[in-house]
Amino acid sequence: MKKFMVLAVMSFILLFGVVGCGSASPLLIWVGAESVDFYSDKMEEYLTDYTDINGEEFPYAVRVVGVDSSTSAATFLDDTDAGADIFTVPHDNLGKLIAGSSAIAPIQSAALLNQINVDNPQSFLDVIKGTVTGVEYTFGVPYVAQSLILYYNKQFVTAEQAQTWEGIWAAAKTANKYALTITATDGFNNSFLLLASRASDHYTSLKLYEGGIQEECYAQGDDTISVLKWGQRFFTDPHGAKAPSDSGWEVELSDAISLSTIGGAWHYEAAKSALDTNLGIAILPTFTITGPDAYGTIAAGTVFQSGTFADTKMFVMKKNSEKAEYLEDILVFLSDKDVQEESFEQAANLPAYKNASTEFSAFEAGTPEAALAKAQVEMFAWGISQPFGFNSRFNTFFYSKGTPDLILEMLENKDGTFSTNQAIIHQLIIIESLWKTGLRPE
Repeated sequence: MKKFMVLAVMSFILLFGVVGCGSASPLLIWVGAESVDFYSDKMEEYLTDYTDINGEEFPYAVRVVGVDSSTSAATFLDDTDAGADIFTVPHDNLGKLIAGSSAIAPIQSAALLNQINVDNPQSFLDVIKGTVTGVEYTFGVPYVAQSLILYYNKQFVTAEQAQTWEGIWAAAKTANKYALTITATDGFNNSFLLLASRASDHYTSLKLYEGGIQEECYAQGDDTISVLKWGQRFFTDPHGAKAPSDSGWEVELSDAISLSTIGGAWHYEAAKSALDTNLGIAILPTFTITGPDAYGTIAAGTVFQSGTFADTKMFVMKKNSEKAEYLEDILVFLSDKDVQEESFEQAANLPAYKNASTEFSAFEAGTPEAALAKAQVEMFAWGISQPFGFNSRFNTFFYSKGTPDLILEMLENKDGTFSTNQAIIHQLIIIESLWKTGLRPE
């Protein structure tokens, strides 16, 4: 019996990462299952430092538990009393957590707020805040990130050519291939043109639920029209871009039907399997508006940078936690840039820290994994975080009301349906209406 109890306790520790001591209920932290060991070790380090600094032990034991971050907000809301004191959520879950009177606590610590503001790209700072009873607060602490990047075939495309779509396009013409197969036609994986911005100053007229306001959507700017006209040429050229065939983008990459694809870290293993030693990784390319593309104030020769959704996973805190006085100091520690670098090295978590690509030595390892991480971080400057966490309708309106198909229709321009500026603008008016209301205009 005694042996059974010892084994049970050991199994509990391995599963749930219990560290520290204390007779009260443990301080509970939820992270992704892949990160439990790492953050358990870091909390042991934190508790040791706490004792050294304060001359007494931390008053609570700490449990680090693995929970699927995509469902953690729903799990927490199902039973907030049993929910974690600190837990991980994708940033676009913020709206459901602060609806009504809010189930999570705003950040008040000046030290933590300063660290957040100094360490993170603006795209993350814009989506970790929310308004409750008319007052805006910061609720989230970014510490893991993701963005879309370029996978390309080094057998046919040089590193210099991979910097521009025109370079990849030229390589494809030489090799009688396609330049690009997109991984999917949805509004996330085929967003590189819609989210493009002017390379010289990051300008874009595009608005997607700006400020968390449902009506603040706009897609009729001269830049958007010019970019889509460029995209039309790219998608209609026999050596340009294409949607995946029934065989899928992986086969098209492996068989050199296409020379590149756009993907996230979750596409890495498939891209590596397809190309092996010929796998190249880079930030998304630029492209240059030509005379036929130019519209309104956008002149021929204007260079645009392909865009991405750059998203973050963040820590949030339970509202009215009995351990509240300790949580923000823990978050200063867990989200510190040095801990983020260790998390990348030991648990493969891409850091949210905006300067990781230049400051983290692990990014200079010369491995495909390091190149993947570096490219993702460098894309933060050219991305926006999905602005759908303010209201659950936003995600539905953007992704599920048909607008991705309407964008692809313009790019593929079958039967020349969208060969005029007026046809493109009309389609963009429909898209705007669907984003704002979920309905086509009357």
